Amino acid sequence: MIDFYAWLAGLAARGAIPQVFQYAFFVRGLLSVLLLAPLLGGLSHLVVARRLAFFSSALGQAALTGLTIGIVLGEPINSAYVGIFSFCFISALAMVWVKRRASLPSDTLVGVFLSLTLGLGICLLVAVTKRFNIHQVEAVMFGSLLTVTDLDLMVLLVAGVAVGLVLAFRYNALLLDSLDPALAGVSGVRTAFIEYLFVVLLTAAIVVSLKIIGAFLVEAMVVVPAAAARNLARGTRSYLLWSVLTAFIAGVAGLFISSRFLVPTGGAVVLALSLLFFVTLAFGGLRKRFA
Repeated sequence: MIDFYAWLAGLAARGAIPQVFQYAFFVRGLLSVLLLAPLLGGLSHLVVARRLAFFSSALGQAALTGLTIGIVLGEPINSAYVGIFSFCFISALAMVWVKRRASLPSDTLVGVFLSLTLGLGICLLVAVTKRFNIHQVEAVMFGSLLTVTDLDLMVLLVAGVAVGLVLAFRYNALLLDSLDPALAGVSGVRTAFIEYLFVVLLTAAIVVSLKIIGAFLVEAMVVVPAAAARNLARGTRSYLLWSVLTAFIAGVAGLFISSRFLVPTGGAVVLALSLLFFVTLAFGGLRKRFA
């Protein structure tokens, strides 16, 4: 990777590509976006169909708590993957387990887990800041180009390939269960297994995106692409493609905004996503008017 960064830096020095490519952290951020767009964009329309936007927010808070747990247990602050993955997977599976057995509405149950993980995370964060500067944790809260490492890219690549393969083989069952669980059950789909499978995929996608998007803003990246795509899509396939394309455009735009104005990457990406949503909303309205 060092040679690749040096090659791009040479091209930037000669003016063949934008000057920002001379910085390795920007290249790593761009590669992260290229991997995140199909991952989060591909899951986005399923998240919206299953009404799991609030669930995604709870997972973001759980990731922050998992980070602090990992640090307390001695993991490096820049790669506390064991703590983050373990706590997020446990939280996600516990939410589904309780949801399938309780009579309360799903958003109420998610709210309970959100309060639990947020309260625990705040308490542990106080303990962590006695040993680390709070600014070292801000990257996971809001996203940062400066903290993305080659290891993060490798983890993102492995997670993206794994999630993509599972989606490719189980997409029809996931889509049918998202749109009509009763029909999916009649069709022979194991709805309980599919529900657990999807939250595992979603959890993996959210955890590996934290360095770029941030725990507090990751919900937008798994909801807004589908919302924007819905304004343009005319079928399931175009819905998926527009979701991925929206995530990609917003990711690249947010990356350049973040590097140019030195603002958190996650915030810049979310702003780009929001703008794209209103642009597609206006375009979709015009298309209907003149159709």
